[in-house]
Amino acid sequence: MTYSESELAPPELTVSPSPPSRSRTGQILLWALVILSLALNGVLIYALNRARLSIAETLTTVRNTVAQVSSQPIVTTVSVDQEIPLNTTIPIHHALTVPLNIDYPLSTVVNTSFNVPLLGEQEISFPIETVIPIRYTLDVPIDMEFPISLTYHLQTEVPIEVTLPPELRAYLDAILAQAENSIRFQNLQ
Repeated sequence: MTYSESELAPPELTVSPSPPSRSRTGQILLWALVILSLALNGVLIYALNRARLSIAETLTTVRNTVAQVSSQPIVTTVSVDQEIPLNTTIPIHHALTVPLNIDYPLSTVVNTSFNVPLLGEQEISFPIETVIPIRYTLDVPIDMEFPISLTYHLQTEVPIEVTLPPELRAYLDAILAQAENSIRFQNLQ
């Protein structure tokens, strides 16, 4: 089976001209989109400028706050609640000198006997009432090691006061001033 050229050719399509109202509606729609886009861009630019102004005002406030705070010391309290183990040996190598300065009262009776010719053995009692002074220095050597093993519970509050150095304050102020000026300059352009 053979086909002729006319049978193999695709059918011709005829395009009918569009009515003028469709073209006009498309243009109106296109202009409406352009105007809407411009309006949205304007709102966006306005919002960005307001945000930029707000950031500039915030930076000014931060600069003033940093200047105020940095002129006074920062005071805080740190709470400490810690178990501290202590394991050590303390050597003691020392000699103690103990002076003895004592007056010892002596009150006694001494009984003795002696042999008397013709009388025989005789007993005699001697009462003794006296004070014996004792003056002596006693050296007591101490050579020991004392082991210490304990856990100390340290619970306290430590006040801390910090003053910012002037160099740091000047550096922070310069950075904040530069950021503020940069934002304000961009607003003017």
